[in-house]
Amino acid sequence: MGFRIATNVQSLNAQRNLNISNDMNNLAMEKLSSGFRINKASDDAAGLAISEKLKADYRGLVMARRNASDGVSLIQTAEGGLNEIGNILSRLRELSVQGASDTIGNIERGFLNKEFGQLKDEITRISKTTEFNGTLLLVGNQDDVPDEIKKRSNTYPLEIQVGKNFFESVDGKDEINPTDIIRIDLSNINATVNEEGLNLGTSEEDEKTSVSSKEYSQKSINVIDDAITKVSGYRATMGAIQSRLNSTINQLSIQAENNAASNSRIRDTDFAEETAKLAQTSILKQSGVAVLAQTNQTPQLAIRLLG
Repeated sequence: MGFRIATNVQSLNAQRNLNISNDMNNLAMEKLSSGFRINKASDDAAGLAISEKLKADYRGLVMARRNASDGVSLIQTAEGGLNEIGNILSRLRELSVQGASDTIGNIERGFLNKEFGQLKDEITRISKTTEFNGTLLLVGNQDDVPDEIKKRSNTYPLEIQVGKNFFESVDGKDEINPTDIIRIDLSNINATVNEEGLNLGTSEEDEKTSVSSKEYSQKSINVIDDAITKVSGYRATMGAIQSRLNSTINQLSIQAENNAASNSRIRDTDFAEETAKLAQTSILKQSGVAVLAQTNQTPQLAIRLLG
């Protein structure tokens, strides 16, 4: 190879390699300082697209889990109201049995009937005041529902968005259901005891559902037995929904964990790998500076030849 001074090819080659080493060194430091393997689209375009999708899914799963937890709170609130109504109904039945006995007179039945009426009013009050975040839970489709609620609907189905669902078998084929919504229909829950049975809400006072006489006391026993059965059925429904929501919360937690782990494998920095690259590029950078310094001295040899 000839000796030339117009173009220092060795220096240009050293500069190019030094720039490469410097870029690799800066990239390694960026990944280590940020904690991410992918900081911009040029690092890994396909990986970035997948990572962004996984990140969005993860945030949706976290919110869905929160929705399901709120759903459990709603169910617990409604079930608590029904539990207290059940306790009151048991007391009403106790008073009815006592009122149906020949061992007491009408005067004593009058005293019993006062408590009976107060307990009926308490059932109505519970039905009107049991709410979750402004949503009445035990009003059903009664006429006493506030006007602003009646304008929405005569029934009260509640929907709880719990996020994406995995594969479901439909006609022997696997199809993806993109969303899963748990619906809670409270339209059949209302609250007052009357001659027709359990009407958990407000209605006109029906004297036949009372303990003012032996006859009425005997009729009230049957009415209240039916009411207790209905309340127990409502509570069983609430319990089943809560059980499902608890399972949904567990499933969403596992899914969110797996989603985060997948995103981490794609996007996060492998510190062992990047520290090794940083050490390698630092050495190459230092050696590149040394080689560049030597190649820049090559033209000086021409002066010696001239001398």
